[in-house]
Amino acid sequence: MKTHLYRNLIVIFMITALFASFCRIKAAAADYYSSWDEYKASEGISDFTCNDVVDAIDNVLAVAVADHKAGNNEDALSKISDAKNRYWGQSGFKIMMQKQLPSAGKKTIESDFADINNLIKNGKGNDEVATAVDVLSADLRLYANKLDGVEEEVETIAETDTQATELFNNNYYATWEEYTQAAGLPVGVTKWNEVADAMSEVFRTAKAKYAQGDAEGAYNCINNGYYGYYETTGFERNAMGYISGARKSEVELQFSACKSATKGGSTEEFNKEVDVLRTMIRTDANKLDGVDENGEATGNSRSASMATFIACFGIILREGFEAILVVGAIIAYLVKISEKNGENGRTKLRPVYVGAVLGIVLSFVSAWALNALKLANSASQEVIEGVTALIAVVVLFYVSNWMVSKSESEAWDAYIKSKVGEASERGSGVALAFTAFLAVYREGAEVILFYQPLLATGDKRSVWLGFVLGAVVLVFVYLAIRLLSVRLPLKPFFLATSILMAIMSISFLGSGIKELIEGDVISMTSPTWVAWIPSNSLLEVLGIYPCVQTIVPQIILTVITVVTFVYWLKKNKRLADEARSAQAGS
Repeated sequence: MKTHLYRNLIVIFMITALFASFCRIKAAAADYYSSWDEYKASEGISDFTCNDVVDAIDNVLAVAVADHKAGNNEDALSKISDAKNRYWGQSGFKIMMQKQLPSAGKKTIESDFADINNLIKNGKGNDEVATAVDVLSADLRLYANKLDGVEEEVETIAETDTQATELFNNNYYATWEEYTQAAGLPVGVTKWNEVADAMSEVFRTAKAKYAQGDAEGAYNCINNGYYGYYETTGFERNAMGYISGARKSEVELQFSACKSATKGGSTEEFNKEVDVLRTMIRTDANKLDGVDENGEATGNSRSASMATFIACFGIILREGFEAILVVGAIIAYLVKISEKNGENGRTKLRPVYVGAVLGIVLSFVSAWALNALKLANSASQEVIEGVTALIAVVVLFYVSNWMVSKSESEAWDAYIKSKVGEASERGSGVALAFTAFLAVYREGAEVILFYQPLLATGDKRSVWLGFVLGAVVLVFVYLAIRLLSVRLPLKPFFLATSILMAIMSISFLGSGIKELIEGDVISMTSPTWVAWIPSNSLLEVLGIYPCVQTIVPQIILTVITVVTFVYWLKKNKRLADEARSAQAGS
């Protein structure tokens, strides 16, 4: 009897649950509007902002995620299509982005929609789809804020009192070395949050000085945070290797933004920039320590040795890649030239190898000199790196143009030899060797200076292991460039190499100016029309940053590069036609 009663109760419960679920589905279907016009009419909206459109799109995306979770992939794809075409497109949001924002914004949103569609079509899990939807929603909100003129709120981690607070109440410590002596901490860093604690107090002092009208004192405090803590402790190197090079640049530019805010900005503006910087430092310290903002282990922690290894491997790979790219392209170019002319390429390659070796030697000499003169981890180091990069820009631009001028050499080689003397060829050889020297020197000196604090305070075995494995990977990268390039046809290879050099010159221009910003030679500004530029590994390699001082010169150089390329391509075609005519007449 009881068994039948239980069965009846279970059946009644299931029917009730199914009915409630059906009612919820019907209600959701009744509340769903497949287009912006329908939604606008139902809500009685006349005047609206882009953020209103994003609110509506978020509702559509939420239904799409629910459909996907329920296994209704076709319905989910239909909702995503509605969000893209019948909300983002129909509302005018998309057109406003096209007219008022850089084209990269529209491409980003289209790419976000495509990513969601691909995940659903490929049967990916609910978490992956939900994450992709969150990315789309965040990007839409970012561009809506820009179009609506709404300043995006930046979440900052609240200031808390630590052991460093008590010490800084009695004295101010401009460097990590001074602080560790007062705190009784070991010279090496055991927890990055201890560095973040001390830096937070340096920033708090900066805010207090600025509020008292001491702009110079606040400026010096920010410099202390960068040169006395962020660089000398190895924080910068570990963030670059363990998190990303883009993150390191993002933090460096935020330091510059704080210093710029001391030159006429309001107290509120300065405090806001400093809070953003402090939050970035704390966030990175948590990642390096493997904890969340409450100090709880995240499960992503790594041993100090592993973190050091990852940082050292990433540093040599990132810095060395740019140098290998330039040197490998030059050597491959000279090999192609020698093969075409039936010459022994060793004599032409020797100056390039000599230039690269000299670059390595001078890297060690420069690092030693900077340390001996107490200029390492200082503004002087940044200025030297910046000037070296700008010299490399000039040489790379020259070499790029020289290479593209040879792109038609297969068709008019005889003609060009009658116009170009041996002295010119010797001069170009010197330029190629100098280019190899600058590429290696610029990256080599930076690598050595990065490794020094890690060798002094970290696990030396992990440092050398990361260096050796990174160097081995670079050897394979060089061999790939060297061997694969030989198989390419001559004209496309010449053009590709010259384009690579041009891109590297634009990249070096951006990174060189950024170094001068960090060295306090140039002030940084980041208005709305460049602030949208994201921070990622690709843009970091290209030297593209969200500040006027780097973007404007890069745009000018890009225009000049395109104009000169068009000039050379037209001239090459004319010379090739003349050569063919001369051959036909003979």
